[in-house]
Amino acid sequence: MAAKAPDYQPVERSEHSTVRVGDYLYMWGGDQPGLPEAHNNEKKKSMCSVMEVCHLRTGRWEQKPTTGNPPLGVRGYAAAAIGREIFYFGGDCNHYDCFHNSIYSFNVDTFNWKELSPTTSHHGPMMKHYCDMIAIKVNGEDYLVVIGGAGLSPNSAPKQPGAKSEHIQFILI
Repeated sequence: MAAKAPDYQPVERSEHSTVRVGDYLYMWGGDQPGLPEAHNNEKKKSMCSVMEVCHLRTGRWEQKPTTGNPPLGVRGYAAAAIGREIFYFGGDCNHYDCFHNSIYSFNVDTFNWKELSPTTSHHGPMMKHYCDMIAIKVNGEDYLVVIGGAGLSPNSAPKQPGAKSEHIQFILI
């Protein structure tokens, strides 16, 4: 898909992440003007069904449409890439204390979202926002490591088997 104009710039936003894959930066979601304070509605889905892409060699931004259902946690989420997939964890819905622990993947070749694990309070990691995430490889297996964050009840979150710290959680991908 072509850019809106040669001088296109994404709208100002906060509480978002930008991830590098190859020669491109991928920026999605965040708190931006007009984002509904709702769990889910058509305007919010429309605003979040695009990916802002910057070609690092030229500095040119493009806004590209996505397919599939994007995460509901549009603010304060964590993101990290493994290969040609960007993984998104947690975040909040932009309304009062609605935190997530879902995991989504975004394929940078197909521009398709895929929910890998829905939000649930029955297993960890804790539903939260403002955490960070890195991708690591251990004994040939890919892991996402979720670090820190804030949510409603960190002390009552189910413990994750094998976790060495309540502030660091491992997700096998």
